[in-house]
Amino acid sequence: MLLDGKPVPYNRADVTRRLSDHIHENRHSNRYEDEMFVIKYFQKGTAHIVFKRPELIDKLNNIIARHYPGALPAR
Repeated sequence: MLLDGKPVPYNRADVTRRLSDHIHENRHSNRYEDEMFVIKYFQKGTAHIVFKRPELIDKLNNIIARHYPGALPAR
């Protein structure tokens, strides 16, 4: 299940592929946006991600904390 309870679609064109295609096709852009988030990316290889669906942030943080203990600050 996805964070919003919907089944996971079979999708080979995941966000990393879409972002890579976007960067390749829009060389002068530094921003990618889809229905879930906005990604502002930088030449040094870092990025800022802003989630458009705040109700899913706690669910995502729980997944991150479970897989990477200590990666997030205490609440």
